[in-house]
Amino acid sequence: MGCHFVLRKHVSRFYFVFVCVICLSSLSKAQTGLPNVLNYTKNIYGEAGRNWSACTDSTGCIYFGNSNGLLRFNGSGWKLYPIPGNKIIRSVKSIGDRIYVGSYCEFGYFKKDEYGTYIYTSLSDSLTNFVFRNQEIWDIVKHENKIYFRSFTSYFVYDGSHVTAKKLTHSLLYLGSANNKLYAYIKDIGFCLLKNKHQEVLISDKELFNDKVVAVFPVSNGLLLVTSKNGIFHFDGNACQPWKNEVDLQLRNKIVNRAIITKDSTYIIGTISDGIFAISKEGKILWHINTQTGLNNNTILGLCCDNDNNIWAALDDGIAYVGYNSQLRFIKNSTQDIGYVYDVALKDNILYIATNQGVFSYNNRDNNPVFEQIQGVKEQSWSLSVFDNQLFCGNNEGTYKITGNTAKKLNNIGGGTSMKKVSFYQEEVLIQSTYTHLVIYRKNASGEWMFSHVVKNFTQPLRSIEIDSQNNIWASHFYTNDLYKIVLSQDLKSTDSVRIFSSLHKNSKSEQIHLFKFKGRIVCNDDFGFYTFDDLTDSIKPYDLLNEKLMNFKDIRKSIPAGKDTYWLVRNGEFILMRFENQNIDILQRMPFSLFNYALADNEENMVYFSDSCFVFCVKNGVAVWNSDISPYKVEKKYNLLIEKIFMFDNKEVVKRLPIQSNEKISIPFRFNSLSFWVACPASPEKEVKFLFKLEGKDNEFTAFSLLERNTSFSFQGKKEYYNLSSGEYVFHAVATDNLGNILATTTYKFEIEDPLYASNMAYICYFLFTIGLIIVLRSFIKNQIRKSKLKIEIEQRKLRQAELEAQEKEILQLKNEKLETDLTFKSKELASSTMSTIKKNEILIDIKNELSEQKGQLGTQYPNKYYEKLVKMIDNHLDSEDDWSIFQTNFDRIHENFFRNLKLKYPDLTPTDLKFCALLRLNMTTKEIANLMNITVKGVERGRNRLRKKLDLAPETNLIDFMIGFK
Repeated sequence: MGCHFVLRKHVSRFYFVFVCVICLSSLSKAQTGLPNVLNYTKNIYGEAGRNWSACTDSTGCIYFGNSNGLLRFNGSGWKLYPIPGNKIIRSVKSIGDRIYVGSYCEFGYFKKDEYGTYIYTSLSDSLTNFVFRNQEIWDIVKHENKIYFRSFTSYFVYDGSHVTAKKLTHSLLYLGSANNKLYAYIKDIGFCLLKNKHQEVLISDKELFNDKVVAVFPVSNGLLLVTSKNGIFHFDGNACQPWKNEVDLQLRNKIVNRAIITKDSTYIIGTISDGIFAISKEGKILWHINTQTGLNNNTILGLCCDNDNNIWAALDDGIAYVGYNSQLRFIKNSTQDIGYVYDVALKDNILYIATNQGVFSYNNRDNNPVFEQIQGVKEQSWSLSVFDNQLFCGNNEGTYKITGNTAKKLNNIGGGTSMKKVSFYQEEVLIQSTYTHLVIYRKNASGEWMFSHVVKNFTQPLRSIEIDSQNNIWASHFYTNDLYKIVLSQDLKSTDSVRIFSSLHKNSKSEQIHLFKFKGRIVCNDDFGFYTFDDLTDSIKPYDLLNEKLMNFKDIRKSIPAGKDTYWLVRNGEFILMRFENQNIDILQRMPFSLFNYALADNEENMVYFSDSCFVFCVKNGVAVWNSDISPYKVEKKYNLLIEKIFMFDNKEVVKRLPIQSNEKISIPFRFNSLSFWVACPASPEKEVKFLFKLEGKDNEFTAFSLLERNTSFSFQGKKEYYNLSSGEYVFHAVATDNLGNILATTTYKFEIEDPLYASNMAYICYFLFTIGLIIVLRSFIKNQIRKSKLKIEIEQRKLRQAELEAQEKEILQLKNEKLETDLTFKSKELASSTMSTIKKNEILIDIKNELSEQKGQLGTQYPNKYYEKLVKMIDNHLDSEDDWSIFQTNFDRIHENFFRNLKLKYPDLTPTDLKFCALLRLNMTTKEIANLMNITVKGVERGRNRLRKKLDLAPETNLIDFMIGFK
């Protein structure tokens, strides 16, 4: 029987109705929960922490009066514009294309010049007959085409050309326009209507309990006056009465500093000590945010409503964005910190929240959110699962069944991370992964799920489990990158087999393999891509479809089913809602972690799907609810893609600016053929604006718009640079998209890179004349060169012939020398042979003479004297009287450059026999030839060689004959 898989986050339509009741009010337009708050500290925008005022212009840019100057946010980045003296800017107001500002003894306006630079113009400098005395401009008001600047003791009127001053005798604490009338609150006088040069008192100071007015809102039957300490008053034109409603008492104890009205007529009240209140037209508090619920600072110094109907607050320390017009709302515990939330579940109209401090229940009784901790469940709680209307919690200390506000412990096996309902061998059970075991639960007779046993012979900490169609259990390790395929025995008490996959790719560097399920198939991934199990080959193989469609999203680490063919995916930095249908994949929603101020459990980010329109994200100290059924206020979705600045520069980095707008094509000298474009698209931070660029004339097409394409190249910076452009006409295109790839706005900029000087018409004329002249010069030069070449050739030929003759003479001389050398060698050998023969002959004759003498002595008279003397005389006549060896040495030295003399000088220990050896070796005679000449054996020659080597002290590798031949 196939696996009967039930999602642990699945709830019926009946339960979804209650979720809507809990998380969102289905009976009114008011939204339960708090709007998303994004805080910007001075470390983010880089200027002073204190901000005094805020406004937005028609393009959507937000401006703040900062202690260092005018601070501008264009949706992509922050920029400060100081005024002379670097004074604090107390008030800002966008009117037309100007940003009016007020400061200490100074007021004026900023306006962009043609290059996108904000230029400041002082209006206070044009005042005559007026002396500032410690006056600061706290409000700027437009009324009847005039601009009013309010200080405590005066106000100043600018009509477009002149500035006039009006000094008061009492403190002017409020100035504002409503119903085309100009109202003021003057201390000790009251609420007044200003007419020309006088004021008409409408409400006395006493009627307002001597409290100043900070804002005036027009209503159908008069005016609402927001005071600093005494709440809100209603003025019908005749009488003034406190506006009695639930907000009245709330605001009486607060010091209200600022108040504005949104596009959908909601009143936003900023206080000095308790953050921001949102109040409906009926006086009902819609929400209240302060430091306990996400605001960085409780002191609100300025407020404005942007073009998307969201709120920006200037704080005493930083800036806050309030996503008032968003479908995202936060439900947080304001009484205590319940820690990071890991899972949520709904049961019996109660939302249960699992955190690192236990489990809490949430009820919205009488519009009063209450968090209560479930008794007995503390420490880390990983999971909440509902099966058959029974709620289970996987906790560090074991698994609990929760009913209402009580918990019953089912076992002591800690760290229940995941639980599935499945049919094994025709039996329906629950299987749970924990820190140590796989745990089995079975139903008792009354239908309650109860702990049954742990699976034997398997003990591993598991992060999650999935069941495939063959009832195989797939599990991922809590810490390592091990992936397990587990087959249970039929009694479910032990494992039949456990197969471990430690890597999906041989080059994988992933620290962990992530496991999930897509359309009934087991899927896992690492840093190389997606894989699935192939039953036919019994192996894990690449999942080609996902690798093709989702390669840009291969870092997915969790999948949460969200309806038919739809899944919420968790990856680095964001949640993504994707639909997988007919081999196609579409991105339906993206929720970056920045929307939640990154208040998510690291690497354990989670969300719970309740319906196609409602889902809950687990955040720190509560949950975030997205419900598309509650429509935000419809605003005109018109965004502006602004060209902020354009730089041109050459290869020496000389920078110049170009006009950011022009009706005609801009011409740029070729020297400055490198350009840098800076663009911005002011929009809600929740849009996560990205940019695409194209330079027509250089790029063939835009980068792919699809977020799924691998070659998609978005830019978050709004900056694009082009280097070394060739001459010609260009059109720069920029496109701003949201995080789903939807186009928000586009813009273009036409320009032309002029031809370089070397390509101008005058240059071509010069080139022509130069070419004619060059031809004439070249013609003359060529003729001259030909003449010189001929002469040079003749000289070279003569030199060549001379060189050939010299070479021939050298060759002849070399041949003669070689012949002489050969003859010399032959003569030397002949001399040596002749000398040695003579020596040998003389030695033989001497031996014969000596023998005759011995015989004569032995024979005496028997050997006649005449015969003896005759033979001796014959021998003496044939003996050479000269020293034959001396003659040989002398002649040999003559032929071989004093060979013996030099040899004897360098090696005085050499004997005559040694010298004979040296001479014969010099003549390159063989061992046999030397033996014959010296009348000794071959061994005698070898012994003579060895003796000679020792006396000459030659190295073993030195050849004796080569040494003698080379010796001089």
